[in-house]
Amino acid sequence: MNNTKTFTRFELYKLVWSKPISEIIKVHSLTNSKLRNICIKNDIPLPKTGHWQNIKNNKEVVAPPLPNLGKSYSDISLSIKSQLIIERNTLIKELKKDRTLPFYVPKNFIRTDPLIVRTKKYYSAVLKIKYPGKVPVPKEGVFSIKVSKALRKRAYLFADTFIKLIRARGHVLLVVTDNKYIGQNGTKLLILGESYDIRIREPDYRIIDKDSDYNSAKYYPSGKLMFKLDDLYGHSWVDTNNQLLEDKLPDILAYFELRAKRDINKRIERDIREKEYKLKQKINEELKANKEKELMAFKEVLNHSSRWQKSMDLRKYIQVIESDAIQNNKLSFVLQDWLQWVKDKADWYDPLIEKEDVLFYGVDRDSL
Repeated sequence: MNNTKTFTRFELYKLVWSKPISEIIKVHSLTNSKLRNICIKNDIPLPKTGHWQNIKNNKEVVAPPLPNLGKSYSDISLSIKSQLIIERNTLIKELKKDRTLPFYVPKNFIRTDPLIVRTKKYYSAVLKIKYPGKVPVPKEGVFSIKVSKALRKRAYLFADTFIKLIRARGHVLLVVTDNKYIGQNGTKLLILGESYDIRIREPDYRIIDKDSDYNSAKYYPSGKLMFKLDDLYGHSWVDTNNQLLEDKLPDILAYFELRAKRDINKRIERDIREKEYKLKQKINEELKANKEKELMAFKEVLNHSSRWQKSMDLRKYIQVIESDAIQNNKLSFVLQDWLQWVKDKADWYDPLIEKEDVLFYGVDRDSL
């Protein structure tokens, strides 16, 4: 998506005198002639031929002032190319300069790749019989192509050139036929370890049959050649009135190389986010576990403190009962046995002693 930047007349004047138009249109979505027409319409003088060369040669140059003609001028909005478009255009130029890359699609077959030889043979056999499904697909596979007979040669030549181009660039094209999941088979383009499903096809055009009872549609070959990427987002290149598919090879190659880098970066970012999430989750779980451990330990201290205080209160109570019985000459054997029994229970309950008690075995002291 392109954003826009708004310039006043003076700001645009400063821009066109600060850098060559060729540099400006790299950033903004307009042509050389369109920018010149905008400047002419707004009475903005432009550098003459040789101006930037003179600056490069350290010659003195003078920019004419912005004329004041007493007119009213509106602000000028220029679209800004996305970074992705800028990167793509830059890469396309670099690719076109590389003379080792076979962008030209010949009119006839030259040193045809074995995959295309196999593909031609298979589809030729398909055309000759009534039931194409009975023709076995070679175990090595064929390039995924679905076009009318009229486009077969173009499709084969394009595919052959594409294979050679991909390999010259250090990438891989292969056909998968042995995956147990049928949807995972097909023609694959591997770039920087990223895999893309590709195919060549001919789009149909639809005509409504008005004479039928249900206005059913009939489909006819369009005569246009299309190269298609099959994935969640999808992308395709097709013949247009101004440019055949064969002339779009630099654009196709640039797209896939940038797409692969972008997909790798996205996966790295996802991995980083996932690691950060897992680390955060681990920290939270450890914090929760430590919190629960600390809380349990503190509750145990509180319970022990409470038990100790209760056992001390119990011993004071025993002393009061015993002293009162002695003073009143009521310390009978029965009372003495009872007092000893209570003292033993106090020692059993006291967290600092926890004396063994056969009858209280298994009783949770903290639950009392």
